[in-house]
Amino acid sequence: MPLPMVHLSVAYNIIESGFIVEDLSSFYLGVISPDAIHMRQNADRSAKHGTHLVQQDKKWYDIDEPDYYKFLVSFIESNKDNCDLSFLWGYCIHILTDMLWTKNVYSDFLTKYKNDTAPIQDERWAYYNDTDILDHVLFHESPWREEVWNYLQKAKAFDFLDLLSADEISSWNERTLHWYDAGESMHKNPIRYITKSDVLNFISGCSEWIIAHICG
Repeated sequence: MPLPMVHLSVAYNIIESGFIVEDLSSFYLGVISPDAIHMRQNADRSAKHGTHLVQQDKKWYDIDEPDYYKFLVSFIESNKDNCDLSFLWGYCIHILTDMLWTKNVYSDFLTKYKNDTAPIQDERWAYYNDTDILDHVLFHESPWREEVWNYLQKAKAFDFLDLLSADEISSWNERTLHWYDAGESMHKNPIRYITKSDVLNFISGCSEWIIAHICG
């Protein structure tokens, strides 16, 4: 799904729109935390589905956006007394962003890849080649990046319900903070399926969709 800079771009736009959370460090930590499952040894697809609140027999393609939004609001309401509300909102905004990315950018990528008569990489590496290169571009070009990095550096991890441990969340935060230290992506093939315009248009449209629902 989208990499950290896409998630953080959408989240930053939502805050800039006037959406208020009590703790921005906790909010931005929540924004990246569903993917902290990657820090769990031997985590399988079902574990990732668990942290992304997807039923095992469902895919985001099968879920209508309004229905999923209602489900996430219900999830927040059910758990607001059990953990930090700012974190909860960030966590659920991540999942909404994933869902909208899957239905738009990722589905288009799959079509383009399928129609490519001479791909130079397998599907997974072709996807991460384009998305990781573009995520590094966002890192260098986003004027708010230092501000958000400061919030993430101050964030305190905690055990999140029965989904993630504090160690997993903290490790993923550190991984995110230092992922861009090399200055450029490890992927070197020319972008082929997902363009910078695709990503910027998605960030804008996704932000507007979520803002309309949570502020409307």
